Amino acid sequence: MMGKKQLPLIYNPTAGALRRDTGKIERLTRALAVQGIAVRLLPTARVGDATRLAAQSVDNGAETLIVCGGDGTINEAAQSLVGTDTALAVWPCGTANVLAREMRLPCDENALSELIADRAARTISVGRAVKPGDGWQRYFLLMAGIGLDATIVNGVDLGLKRLIGAGAYLAAGLGYLARMPLTPFSIDLNGQRHESTFTVISNAASYAVCFTLAPGAKMDDDKLDVCVFNSRSRLAYLTYAFLSMARGLHTRISNVIYQPAREALANSNDKALVQLDGDVMGTLPMRFEVAPGALRIIAPQGEARRLRIEDRRSRIEDRR
Repeated sequence: MMGKKQLPLIYNPTAGALRRDTGKIERLTRALAVQGIAVRLLPTARVGDATRLAAQSVDNGAETLIVCGGDGTINEAAQSLVGTDTALAVWPCGTANVLAREMRLPCDENALSELIADRAARTISVGRAVKPGDGWQRYFLLMAGIGLDATIVNGVDLGLKRLIGAGAYLAAGLGYLARMPLTPFSIDLNGQRHESTFTVISNAASYAVCFTLAPGAKMDDDKLDVCVFNSRSRLAYLTYAFLSMARGLHTRISNVIYQPAREALANSNDKALVQLDGDVMGTLPMRFEVAPGALRIIAPQGEARRLRIEDRRSRIEDRR
């Protein structure tokens, strides 16, 4: 009898859902075993571990890499998967889980294990941030934020985040509004230069917990959606926030610029902060571009996949 297929599983032990429920990894392991899949557990201990472990998994010929954690851990692992044949399977266990909501990924271990066994992979594009002149680059799956939101992310109390999750971002945001330390910058977009205090360059429509800043963004097309704000008013930004919760109605305001683009270049005399997928990664200047069809991700694909899974379930029940 042939042995079980073995797949690597990278997980972040400090992810919120794993701290609250220490049995989650064991339940996923059991669910995968039912599908004939064994796992090699690869816990992370520090920043950069997920990238290193993912690179080793690719070198070892893994057809699928399972990642259990938040958007930050997923972003780390994806750095080594872009442009390879190894598919990314995500079990969302973080604070915001924006990628999971955008791709409609299951939180249930049985549903995820069926997707992995079915090898139901979609090909998506990713964004790439590049520092001109020094060779630094990093991919982002969801969004790049410049200015306001990166400053808020930089001010999040990590201890508070462990206690109350997404509420820590709200607390940081309220603290930001009280001080409003805006850092102006310019962004070159589709042949025009715009002044801004906050810009989001999106590969996905979803943003943070309940906001939709780029309602037209699709992860499987060949462009990024750019939303440029240039206000210094607390009331204006509160208005943008409320309208973004209503299916992105902020994009209809006349002084908000919303355009698709394949590339954008941002610069600042004051080195405005940049966040990628929720983690601050540096300061301007930075160029942002799309890498079309660069990543395979395990995700639902409609009726045909449902029929294949039902057939697999029947075969499993027959073996029992």
